[in-house]
Amino acid sequence: MKMKFLAQNKFAKTAIIGFATIGLVVGLSPTIAQAATDAPAAVQPDKEYFKKLGWDIEANSSPDMACSDTSLKRVMSRGLKLGIYQDIPFFNIQSGKETTGVDWDINMAVAKYLGIKNVKSVVLQWPEMVPSLLSKKIDIIGGNIHGNPDRYKNFAFTAPAWWYATVVVAQKGNPKGIKAWADLTKPGIKLGVVAGTQAAAWAKDAKIADVSQFTTGALQFAALAAGRIDAVVEAEPPSVVFITENPKADVQILKGMKDVPSAVWANYARYGTRFQDCTLNMAYSRALGELIMHGVIGRILEKHGFAASENIFEPEHNPAF
Repeated sequence: MKMKFLAQNKFAKTAIIGFATIGLVVGLSPTIAQAATDAPAAVQPDKEYFKKLGWDIEANSSPDMACSDTSLKRVMSRGLKLGIYQDIPFFNIQSGKETTGVDWDINMAVAKYLGIKNVKSVVLQWPEMVPSLLSKKIDIIGGNIHGNPDRYKNFAFTAPAWWYATVVVAQKGNPKGIKAWADLTKPGIKLGVVAGTQAAAWAKDAKIADVSQFTTGALQFAALAAGRIDAVVEAEPPSVVFITENPKADVQILKGMKDVPSAVWANYARYGTRFQDCTLNMAYSRALGELIMHGVIGRILEKHGFAASENIFEPEHNPAF
């Protein structure tokens, strides 16, 4: 049965909260932060110009495009070290079997477009992604990520690859009566998040008293199903996968969530590079643009149960809406 992942506008009455949960830990340790010896580009796009055209550009989100480094030449000759992690439908990594998943297929398509012959998979836990990138254990964060002001200080982002929203998942029947985002901050709510995500950072900033952090989404869903926590904030795709594959888990995606904070509203899913690896970033970004415009990423999304018309563009920029 084909699963449909519906992208919704944040003003719609829907369970889908526009929140980019497949993010990375903010507030990196000083030691790790120092590994990014460059910084965002000094010259950024004209924010006011583009705002008049309907695009509110985030500050410091544009990478340096005045490339003179040899990062692309390096991966062409030595191979690309791609950071991946287990989380269906993004990646499905099974011993003795070929890796599959949405982000796996997109990264493989990029490599084929660029002519990168040797892709070396580096399997990590999600919280290890940023440290592994900055320490040069990997060249690309292959799991899709979303930008925010703190992340823009530490590493660069490619052009957009695709888009999806996030949901709040709770016990069936919603016994805690969670109807708005603010309800998650109330005393007595036990919240689950994956360590190193924007959900974890938001929970810390919101000073939520009872938060359990997990290394994988599967572990947090298991805790929710067992009643050890009351709700989780998670990406829509793995949430739908879990509920579809575990119909007896007695959990549900909450409908009609209100007052989504702007700090957790989703932006495009991208991939991560070091600031210094400018030529690699520009090549990756060119490839992603070509793959989107020629329907390749749309066909990859549909292969994995997504709707190409709904999961490529942000809702407010989607010509289909």
